[in-house]
Amino acid sequence: MPVKERSSFQRKVDHICRVIFLTEEGKPKSTLLIYSFSLALLFIVVFLVSYWLLLEPLEKALSDSSVMLRNIVEYTVPAVVGCIPCVALSFAFKERMNMVPAAFTWLCVIDLIMIVTMVFMVDRSDWATEYRLFLAIVGIPMLISAALGTVASQVVYRRRRKALEMRMEKYSTRR
Repeated sequence: MPVKERSSFQRKVDHICRVIFLTEEGKPKSTLLIYSFSLALLFIVVFLVSYWLLLEPLEKALSDSSVMLRNIVEYTVPAVVGCIPCVALSFAFKERMNMVPAAFTWLCVIDLIMIVTMVFMVDRSDWATEYRLFLAIVGIPMLISAALGTVASQVVYRRRRKALEMRMEKYSTRR
């Protein structure tokens, strides 16, 4: 069976992934980087599902409201609902309490890269309209989701770390 030649795009993506995630020997640089990146991709799916499930009922419920109120509610409610299972995953990682905050950091990075990339990819003929549409549909909801998740996961992480330090201190001062 002949080996298929990889496109230049596939080679560039492979190179970027090797630089970010792998050492010269091909071993992972940090399992936290790889696991948190994978978790960030899962979080994107969770947020997409929460927006998909909640936008239609919210639109029907707020049909008589002002556009500004409707937009604010439609951006924040699905983001909060999506954050709940994502931040709750913090309790599943006993040893790696920083996994979920790192995943939300990846989510912020992915969203910012996506927003900046779209600046260059949007058609110049009607740039303002198309970019605003992209921001309204993808950019702002993902940015709100990432920001809420980052804040919530940092609060949970710091409380868990403080509780762990208090327990460790209690055990270390016993005689």
